[in-house]
Order: sequence, then C-alpha cells, then structure tokens
Amino acid sequence: MQDKRPFLRLHSGDSEPTSTIARPVLASDMLETFSDATGWQIRVRGGSPHNLGRAHINALGSGQGALRKRFQLVSTITMDGMLDEFAEIPAAITSEESAWRLLEGIDDLKSQLHAAERVIAKQEAELAAGIGVLLRGDEAEILCDRLQDSLHRVINSTGSDAAAIYLLDETTSMLKMRACWGMPQSVLTKPARLLRGSMADLEALLGNAVLLENIRMAPEWNSPEEFAAGMCVPIGSPNMPHGTLWLWSNHVRDFSSADIETAKSSADRILVDVERSVLSAEVIRSRSLTKQLESASIMQSSRLPDGQALHLDFDIDGWTFQAGPLGGNFHTWTLNNQGQICASLADSIASGAAGSIVAASLQTIIEACWNTRHVPGQVIRKANEIAWGHENADWRGSLGYVQLDPDSGTVQIAAAGNIQSFVIGQRGFRMISANGPALATQPDASYKTERFSLEQGETLLMVSPDVVGGIKRGGYTQDSLLALVHAHAEESASEIASQVARKLPTLHGDQSPIIDRSLIVIKRRFA
Repeated sequence: MQDKRPFLRLHSGDSEPTSTIARPVLASDMLETFSDATGWQIRVRGGSPHNLGRAHINALGSGQGALRKRFQLVSTITMDGMLDEFAEIPAAITSEESAWRLLEGIDDLKSQLHAAERVIAKQEAELAAGIGVLLRGDEAEILCDRLQDSLHRVINSTGSDAAAIYLLDETTSMLKMRACWGMPQSVLTKPARLLRGSMADLEALLGNAVLLENIRMAPEWNSPEEFAAGMCVPIGSPNMPHGTLWLWSNHVRDFSSADIETAKSSADRILVDVERSVLSAEVIRSRSLTKQLESASIMQSSRLPDGQALHLDFDIDGWTFQAGPLGGNFHTWTLNNQGQICASLADSIASGAAGSIVAASLQTIIEACWNTRHVPGQVIRKANEIAWGHENADWRGSLGYVQLDPDSGTVQIAAAGNIQSFVIGQRGFRMISANGPALATQPDASYKTERFSLEQGETLLMVSPDVVGGIKRGGYTQDSLLALVHAHAEESASEIASQVARKLPTLHGDQSPIIDRSLIVIKRRFA
C-alpha cells in the first residue's frame, strides 16, 4: 500500500560513494599524543597487547576506580623489535612515574569535561521546557534522560548514526539544539541558528518530512551537521510548531516509510516529554504559590479588628470581603490613648497581591497616627503624600477616617475618593460630604474634616465604593442600602452589618467582576 502522507524526498542517484567524513574523536587524539609525548602506551590490565582501542581510553574520566588498577603503562621503545648486542638501549622519553602523573591529570580533566557536558545537557533540556520555566534539578535530569533515550531509540529503529532535537526560541526565529545522540555533547554549546534560510527545517515545520538521501548533493537544504544523509521531521504541528528532529547517517541511504513513521512518532514522544515537564513545573510552582497566597491571606485577615466592645455607649462592627485570597481593602478601629474611637476603611484601585500591598501600607499609616494628636483630614493628607511618592506603581485608592469622642458624641470625619458615609436615624438619613480627591492623584491635595454630633439611636454607616455600586456591579443602589439599614435601625451594629452582607446583590458566572468591599457601622446606643 502506497504511503500518501506528506514528505519531501531528495534523490541523489547511486553514483555517490559512501561518506568518509572525518569525525573528530578527542579520546583517540589524546591517546596518540600521550604516547608520542611520553614514550609510554596505555594498556588495559588483563587485556591483549592490542587491546588499546578508543573504547578503553574513553573510560578515562569515568570515575570507575583508581587508574593504576585499571590500566598499565608499556614503553613503546621496547616494542620496536630485537636489538643486536652492540646497540644501545634507549631510555623512555619520560619516567614511568611522570607518565602516571600526566595520565592522572588527563583523567581529572576528562572527569571535569564529562561533568560540564552533563550540566550543559541538563540546561539544554531545561531550556527545552520553555523560556521562563525553571525546572527542579531532578526534573531537569529526568527530562534530559528522556530526550536522550528517545533519540537513542529512534537511531536504533531507523538505522541512523546520530540525532538531535532543535527547538524554536520564543521569537520563533532561531533554532537551538537541546539534545543529541551519536555526537559529542560539546555540540550543544553551538549557538542557535537562524530559522531563515534553514530550508529543511522550514519545510518540516510546515508538516512535511524532509529526506536528504545525499546531503552533499543538496547543500541548499542546509543540514546543520556534516553527515552523508539525513532526515528532518517536525516537532509539533503547523499551527503550533515547536522545532525539528534531525536524524543523520554516515553513508548515503534511502529512508523507508517505516523510518518516517518511526521518526514522527519519536518527535511526538519528545513533544509529550517536554510538555509534561512544563506541566510538572507549573503544578509545582502553582502549589507553592497557592501556599504563599494562603499564608499571606491569613496574615492580611489577622490585621482586621475583632468584635471586642470599645465603649459602653457605642456599638461598632464591620467587615471586609476580598475577591480573592488577597485584596486591596481593609477596615480597622481602635480606642486610642486619648479615649477616642478611631475607625478607618480603604479601597485600592489595585486588586489581588498588588492591592494587598497598598492596603497594608495604608493601614500601617493610619494605625501609626492613632495615638498622636490629629484630625482626620491631616491623616488622609499624610497617606496621600506617601502614596503619591510611589511613582512606579498604581497606589490610587479611596480612604475614609472617623474620629469619635465618646463623651460628647462628636464625630470628625474625612475621606478621599469614593468613600460614602451616611447618618441614619428614625426620622431618615443624611449624607456626609467630606470627600477630597482620590489618593495618589494629586500631590498637594487638601482634605477637609467635617464635624457633627451622633445622637442616641443614630447609626453612622461608612462603605467602600463597590458596596454602593449599583446592580450592574453587584452592589446596592444608595436607596436600597439605606432602606435596608433603616429597616434594622433597632438592631445592633453587628446585626446591621450582617444584614448588609447577607443581602448584598451578587452576579453569577463570568459577569462577576473582581470586587473588594468594606463596611463600618457605628451605632450610638440609647442611654
């Protein structure tokens, strides 16, 4: 049955001989140079006199035990044949002990080289998992082993001699080798190559397998390595390209349909391994972030006041609802050293973690002013000056501050932004107009302090902007909120706050905006 799947085959004819491309072998060069320089040849203990191949010298630097137990040194001079009785026996170029010290130095250097190549392979595997994703050491090691195992398998299955994985960078303009097999690991240090002009890679990224049966006869396809034949298949899809998988052979050859399918399956497996590592890293990072958010949320909540009574004649309660674990709102109150009840709430434009930093900063400013002699307008102005001084972030917000003298019932109040305050009694309500510009919008804003007396049975209600935000924002209208509070005017401050929270209009599904809300209720009891 003929294979209908897309691939590009470049035929070359049968006249081209088998490739004789010289592959540099560091171990072989080292073996010959050592013998020439020292006059001593390395032999594996227990091996035959001719057992001196590169496979054994590659064992240098492997850390498999003491060198002198695994190898022996044989003088090359005495191996030249029989000498006559008048010939002078020449000495080796260096002493045997000097040769051993040199060999041990070479072994140490090769150990360091192996370690460096392993680190490079791990780092390339880590980078293969995506820019900005940092894998744990063991995860990077696992991914590196999986990529190399996939390359080893596909080489054996297709009868190839070498393979490499090239992945696109975040700009999709460069291809960088991230793993290889059948080549020195040092090739991973090569710089990324431009996708532009890499014809075979470009064709593969369109979804086709490119078959170069004779690379020398098709130089325009720009094989990234010098081999006799090669195949390039895509990693990913044309709609979501990730890179290419290259397979090479040392001789001119044809690639069968089975070879193509095997290469494509390996490319799919490589993509799965990379994406699995990315997902694993994201899950670990998400769990860590969740734990941090939970801890920060507990700390932020711990700064909210409890329901402890501050004065026999005044009842105070309130709440803050954050849209997420962290938010940009707070409410707070205290009985200061002058015997005054001080209460404040704030709503920052920023939400989430950024909003929590703004809220924590504002709350700290407020609480630092509690035990000093001040009026609310001065505190709001100080908060605005500090918020305005931070130019590289959004510190805008609304802030309300109340100062109450329990002995006289006199209230001083000031606000910035869209804080709304009302006095509600049996005969109706009145709105407190003490608002100035929002925080961090003007450098020298002024905030007036309004004074009034809170009579017995009256309730002071202060709310953040989104409590009274209209039905479309999931909040009350002004009329509906005041009607609800007036209906429960005889109840305690705690019950009024609970009723407002319980009946707060909500939006469902995707329509729900990210909204933080705060409320304070101060009620003067009847004598």
